[in-house]
Amino acid sequence: MGDRSLSDASSLIRDVGSCCSSILFESDTVVVGSKDGAIKSWSIESGKQMLGLKLDGPISDLAVSGKILYVSCSSNLVAVEITTGEVLWSSQLEGSSDSVTIWDGFIWALSSVYEIDISDYTESTLWKFNSRGELIERWSFAEKGWHMGVNNGIEIGIGRPSCGFIKVGSDGILNYHSLAVASPVTIGCDGTETIIFGLSDGSICNSDGDLCAKGSGLVTSIISIDDGWASGDRNGRVLWGEEEIELGREILSMGVAPNGVDLWVQTWEGKSTFLSISPGGDYSQVFEHPDRIVVSDFKEGGLVFGDQLGRVFLVEERYENRFGREDMESGHREGERSLLMERLRRLRE
Repeated sequence: MGDRSLSDASSLIRDVGSCCSSILFESDTVVVGSKDGAIKSWSIESGKQMLGLKLDGPISDLAVSGKILYVSCSSNLVAVEITTGEVLWSSQLEGSSDSVTIWDGFIWALSSVYEIDISDYTESTLWKFNSRGELIERWSFAEKGWHMGVNNGIEIGIGRPSCGFIKVGSDGILNYHSLAVASPVTIGCDGTETIIFGLSDGSICNSDGDLCAKGSGLVTSIISIDDGWASGDRNGRVLWGEEEIELGREILSMGVAPNGVDLWVQTWEGKSTFLSISPGGDYSQVFEHPDRIVVSDFKEGGLVFGDQLGRVFLVEERYENRFGREDMESGHREGERSLLMERLRRLRE
């Protein structure tokens, strides 16, 4: 089991050309952006490349609405016709373009300004555009925004000096809100009824004002699952429901396993190791990868990973579940599986 690689488990392997920086797993499509500004998408069923274009990098975030792909890249927000790759419009922001989301019929972008002289962020701006790329309104604030989510408005988890989060609702008024713990936000995810924020001191707080849990160090990954959440931190502690699992290695990312039941956690200690955690807290290694996983996404039946070299890997339940855990101990069965996956990848090339 320990020698099994991510490549062995993947039914689709592609390359975006440089370090992956953003990934979006939508329907039958995987969309990936790179630090160098490349954006590529592939059909999961056929393996055919559907989109390939070059923008100013890095690609920091992606969002889709209908046939339009919205891209945060360098200092711009760009709208792309996803089937043709045509750039419909591009708007320049101030500083770096960090993230993009869609709410209330508008496109919302978050940017930040970094001052080299003081080695810190000095200002962030929330931008509101219509579908034609026309700026409707903007709001600036002194803190760096680390997660922008949707919860009856736009909520942004922020760092120092204020910490907490800001919210802009349909009234267009920006309000500051505190969290249960006065520590900088490092990451976040959109829950079903609230935003969940991970903090630098290991705390997990929601935007309703509750302290949900406390990890052992800076929160590096957090995901929303089954009306709850799971988190991992720099020191290797995973929090999931009532379970606290100590892995002892930095958590890179997390996702729901292809079987829809277990939690898959990627850790880093000189190489990427993928662990499967059961709802009871037991865990085992499923495979490994020599390079650092930098982005990932998941949906029902599969996960997609992007590494620092620009390679993209898709692991799907419909192929993964053909081989039971006991079968994987058999070299003969492992050989059969590797051959099957190689044939599948060739069909998709």
